[in-house]
Amino acid sequence: MKKFFVSYTRTMLAGILICMSASIVGKEKEDTLILDKIFKYRDDNISEFQSLEDNIYTKYRFNVEKRNFGLWLIPTTYVLAKDPREYIREAYSKLTFNDVHNFDIKSQVLSGTIRKNRRAMPTLIDYMTPNIYDVSFYEGHVLSPFNKWNRRFYHYTQIRLMNGATRLDFRPKLYNTQLLNGYAVVETETGRIMRTVLNGEFDMITFRTEITQSEEEGRTLMSAKCNTAATFRFMGNRISVLFNAFYNCPTDLPDSIGYITDREMMDSIRPVPLNRLDKAVYEAYDKQQEAAAQAAAADTLPHKTNIWKKIFWDSIGETLVTPINAEAGNTTFRLSPIINPLYVSYSGSRGWRYKMKLRVRFTFSEHRYLNIEPSIGYNFKQHQVYYDVPIQMVYNPKRNGYAELIYANGNRISTPAVKEAISKAHQDTINLENLDLTEFRDNYVRLFNNIMVFDWLDIETGLILHQRKAINPEVMHYYNMPDEYRSFAPSLGIKLSPWLKKGPLLSIDWEHSFKGVNGSNLPYDRWEFDAQWKYPIPGLRLLNMRAGVGFFANKTSDIFLDYSNFRDENLPQGWNDDWSGNFQLLSSQEYNVSDYYIRANVSYESPLMLSTWIPYLGKYIEKERFYLSGVLLERSRPYFELGYGFSNRYISVGAFASFRNTKFEKFGMKFDFELFKRW
Repeated sequence: MKKFFVSYTRTMLAGILICMSASIVGKEKEDTLILDKIFKYRDDNISEFQSLEDNIYTKYRFNVEKRNFGLWLIPTTYVLAKDPREYIREAYSKLTFNDVHNFDIKSQVLSGTIRKNRRAMPTLIDYMTPNIYDVSFYEGHVLSPFNKWNRRFYHYTQIRLMNGATRLDFRPKLYNTQLLNGYAVVETETGRIMRTVLNGEFDMITFRTEITQSEEEGRTLMSAKCNTAATFRFMGNRISVLFNAFYNCPTDLPDSIGYITDREMMDSIRPVPLNRLDKAVYEAYDKQQEAAAQAAAADTLPHKTNIWKKIFWDSIGETLVTPINAEAGNTTFRLSPIINPLYVSYSGSRGWRYKMKLRVRFTFSEHRYLNIEPSIGYNFKQHQVYYDVPIQMVYNPKRNGYAELIYANGNRISTPAVKEAISKAHQDTINLENLDLTEFRDNYVRLFNNIMVFDWLDIETGLILHQRKAINPEVMHYYNMPDEYRSFAPSLGIKLSPWLKKGPLLSIDWEHSFKGVNGSNLPYDRWEFDAQWKYPIPGLRLLNMRAGVGFFANKTSDIFLDYSNFRDENLPQGWNDDWSGNFQLLSSQEYNVSDYYIRANVSYESPLMLSTWIPYLGKYIEKERFYLSGVLLERSRPYFELGYGFSNRYISVGAFASFRNTKFEKFGMKFDFELFKRW
């Protein structure tokens, strides 16, 4: 009897385990099946986004729950730092999809209670156009659980509903601000997402978004309605926002209407009525305006205007932390804030650097416009101001046709002939590496024209003039050396993309300086060959590759070895622009001492790689990158750099080590501020 009981118990346990295993396998198979249907539905209907136009109505209601002085320092929240505490802003806009990844938004009618009708917390515009089927929801951030390349980051479970639908719940495998949790209601037969709820955190904002997808044929990948409840917290400040967006609105406005503030017009085109709380915000604003007008009319005593307060507090004070945006007729204007951590960077070899940017566009017609985008920066280690003033006239955007004039100053530079003369006079007893005795300031003007001859061929012709003046002219005179050098050089550039966007961009640059023309005393020929490829890998991964060769020919001994593709950038651009194709620890003098260079740079970027698994800290790391760079210069051993970097909402950090052959040389760090970059 005992043996029978033991045998029976073992049989029952085995049966239970088999049933549990079958249930789990079956459940996983069902989860995989509904996911496959979602992925297939997206692929079958992706053409819906081609040249799609839509009218969108958006409404934001802000409630400033807590605020302190820190709110004045955040770009675009300056307008919420004063009384009252509740605001509303409405916009009626036209949305045009060029493809699934690119779209243009044109605001046509605005209404609201925010001072000067400024935009507050502009990152909320990303919540207006969530493409739930794409790799990311918001411009390369927040990985969608409904894209096949992201399924490895999520756990899924499903529940069959009674109405031919399936509820698909998802949660991240590890907590990170790039991932979401929530659920979606999916049409079981087709895999069409009907409704989804998303919970997450993006760019200092914690949010809960509910999206209802369109049921109209040809628009099922588009949203019909989107509601978001968000909370912003920073340095003790707390702002809650309710955001509503309605798509495919019935009223079509002519293109001639653009960016006008008109509450009466908004009342006539608003697709849904305002609720009680919205009306209360408008009523409180109207009463405040009416009371202020009555007080001004009743006060007949003359008052002295405090012009200094108006200039320094109202105007300059606002400009310190808020970008200036203006549009008048065919002209647009944007100036970055004076106090902006985004334009501060640091590296061990180059020290602290800061810059500001201005953008102005004059539009003459759809195919002709003038861009002026000057930048100015300061290097605290070198105590030097850098500037770059490009003026670009676009006359044929379809064929990438434009003419451009650039006036700028380059890095301080030295010529080998000057170093050789001073070293010879002192019999090599003086170290010139850390002295500016041999350095020259470089100012140049570059004029060129670019045109796309074929889809795979651009030709650039131009002219460049350099004026290099000695920082210490007395030293040059003492050694019987010129204190000023000039060059006058026509240039030719060819850009080849035989594989279009599916392969590397190849370029050839040639520059020939004539002696005796316009005071030129530096004859030379400069040749450079370069190849660059940003190879996108599904899942927001990116492989950056760059290789190049350059050399000078027909030169004299006192030539300045100043290359175009191999140079120390004095106005750094940041994580997305210049970290991958440059050297971070190479001394600035080494860029200008060799008759030739052979270089190669490779970097691999991916979200959620290594550091995201670090407890507590890993959840804030959004992207990571590995670097490998090398260059071969004249009279120098091969130089290599290895590096690792990561980026998050606050900062981008890179750590680099340099080697000569296989011998370690030095270690350095670099970082850029990312805080409020999209604000």
